[in-house]
Amino acid sequence: MTDAIERELKLVPESSDLLDRLASVDHLGPFAVRDRRRELQRNVFFDSHARALRKARVGFRRRTVDGQQPATWSIKGGSQLVRGVTTRSEIELELDPDLAPALALGALRAAAQSRGAPALADAVGEALSRGGLPQARPFLESVTDRTLIDLVEPRRGWAVELALDRVRLVGHRYAEIEIEAELKHGDEAALEAAREAIASLGTVQASRGSKLSRAVDHLERCDCPADAGPRGSTAR
Repeated sequence: MTDAIERELKLVPESSDLLDRLASVDHLGPFAVRDRRRELQRNVFFDSHARALRKARVGFRRRTVDGQQPATWSIKGGSQLVRGVTTRSEIELELDPDLAPALALGALRAAAQSRGAPALADAVGEALSRGGLPQARPFLESVTDRTLIDLVEPRRGWAVELALDRVRLVGHRYAEIEIEAELKHGDEAALEAAREAIASLGTVQASRGSKLSRAVDHLERCDCPADAGPRGSTAR
């Protein structure tokens, strides 16, 4: 597994009560809890006027966390989803939050080339050639209240980062909850063990798509006022 590949189990709990139960555990199935923390994230997503990145199946995001600097800028490629486990290319860089999106995207594209994700770099290049540079204003903004729990099973060499998310879109009556288990070390059997342990505490089902794809679906369906999007942008 290279540092450009992200593997995550994504689950939707039947009730937010499961998030509270998971946030307080000391053990989860075969895993011990090594650390836990909470953060408030602000995620904004950029694209060209023609939405060329979306058409190329590339997500381009700037994430800031209250009380932390700098921002985390990222690009993610199209994903493969099998029983809730998403596998996709991802590149992240710590950059100034006020950096122009076009400059951040250029740096991420170069990093994709050097980190073994040429297909992701090529997808970004194709989007730029077809649709031009990303706009300075984001087309979507969300706020995520996230609890992070580091899970370890040293005997098997497993390390999983569990994220308990409560998400809302800025300017919209839209909110969702999700559980993410990201594989940090070991094989995918760790994610299956995490799934079984989570399901033993409450009812869950595999997520449909990504947070971004579901939010974009909402934007396309909603009857929103022209100023409902982030920073006055039109949500369409």
